[in-house]
Amino acid sequence: MSHIKVMSDKEYFASPALDQSALKRFMVSPLAYRSYMIDGLDVSRSALDFGSALHSMVLGRGPDVVLKPNMRTKEGKAAAARLEESGAVMLSFSDMEKADDMAPLCRDYIRSIPGQPEMALFATDPATGIRLKGKADWLPSRVDGDGVYRIRDYKTTAGSAREFPRTAVNFGYHIQAAFYLRLARLSGITSELGFEFVVQEKARPYDWAVWRFAEDSPEIHIASDLISGALDDLAFLVAVHGSDWWRDGADGYDKSPHEIEFPKWALDREEAKIWTSEVDPWAAN
Repeated sequence: MSHIKVMSDKEYFASPALDQSALKRFMVSPLAYRSYMIDGLDVSRSALDFGSALHSMVLGRGPDVVLKPNMRTKEGKAAAARLEESGAVMLSFSDMEKADDMAPLCRDYIRSIPGQPEMALFATDPATGIRLKGKADWLPSRVDGDGVYRIRDYKTTAGSAREFPRTAVNFGYHIQAAFYLRLARLSGITSELGFEFVVQEKARPYDWAVWRFAEDSPEIHIASDLISGALDDLAFLVAVHGSDWWRDGADGYDKSPHEIEFPKWALDREEAKIWTSEVDPWAAN
C-alpha cells in the first residue's frame, strides 16, 4: 500500500513509518538509531527553527513564521507559549532579518516548477515489509522538459554551495535522494526519475546553486544497495526482538582494535610533504 498526500508535520512525525533520517542513523549503528528514536537529531532548537522557517518562506507551506516575543517579560512568555501551541516558528530579530533576505532569492525558481510543497509519501518496502515515509520539499506534478521527474529538496549550507558534492558525501545526501526515489517508484511513478537539491548559503550574499542526482548514477546505485542492506538488517532485528527492539539497549561501534590505514590520496599528500621539505627546509615549518 502506498499513497501521497498533504500532511501536517505533527501528523507526519507521529507516523511510526521509517524515514530516511532514522535509517541513516541505523546505518551508523543500532546505538545511533536508538539515540535518534529517543532524542531526535542532534541539532540545536534555534537551527531547527531557522530551517523550518526558511522552508515555510521558500516553499509557501508550513508553520507561520513570527518574531520571538520578549522572553524577559511575563507577557512575552505567555505569548510564546500560545505561539508554540499554535505550531508557529519563532525567530530572533537577527534570524528573521536573515530569513527575509534569503527566502526571496531562490523562492521563484522552486515555485515556478509545477508541483506542490511538503508532500508526504508512504509505501511498504516489498522485500522486508517495513513501512517507509518521506516528506518531499517539492513534489512535481509532471516531468521536466527533458522528460525526467525530479523531486526537489531545499537545503541551506554554512559552506559554499559550489562545494555541495563534498557536503553530500559527508551527510549522506545520496542516501536521502535514493530513499525518496525508492518511495517514488513504490508510489507508482513510472517516469525516469531524478533528485534535485536547491542549495543556499547562509552567509551573505546568500547565493544558491542547483545540484542533481540521476536515478541511474553510480552514487544512487551505491546508496540503493546500502539502503537495501540496512532494511534487511533492521527487519531481522524486528523479526527477532520486535518493533521496540531498540528500547532496552543497542550495540554501538565495534570495540575491537582496528589498524589505521590512510587512503592513497592521504599517503601521497604526506609523502609530498617529505619531498617538499627536502627541497625547501623552510616549507616544513
